[in-house]
Amino acid sequence: MEGKELIDKVVGEIAQSVQELLENSKANPGRTLRELEEEVKALKAKIGAQALEAAVALQGEGRVQEGSCSCGGRWVFQGYRERQVMTSQGVIRVKRAYYTCDRCGAGIFPPGGAVANPGGVE
Repeated sequence: MEGKELIDKVVGEIAQSVQELLENSKANPGRTLRELEEEVKALKAKIGAQALEAAVALQGEGRVQEGSCSCGGRWVFQGYRERQVMTSQGVIRVKRAYYTCDRCGAGIFPPGGAVANPGGVE
C-alpha cells in the first residue's frame, strides 16, 4: 500500500474508532467514569499500535546498505519477511528485507542493522 493510501486508511480507521466510542457513550449515558476510562484506555492502545505499525511501514522495507557482517562475510538478500514485534504500543506487524551472512549465517532485518538469529537459525 502506498504512502498516502496507507495514511488515509489508518486515519480513517482511527476516526471511526473514536466515533464509535463517542456514539456508544451517548447511547449509554449511565456508564461510570471508570467504565469510560477503561474504554478510552483500550482505544488508546489500539490507536497507538495502528499508528506505530503504519509509521514503520512508511519507512520502507529495509534494504541493507553497503557493508559487511562483523565476521567479514557479506550480506545476502533472502527475501522479505513479516514479523510480529512487541513494542510499548503492543504487538505490531513489521515487513522487512531479511539478509544472512554468507560466512557465519547471522541474519539481519534492517534498518538498524541489529544481528538476529546467529547461525542462521530462525
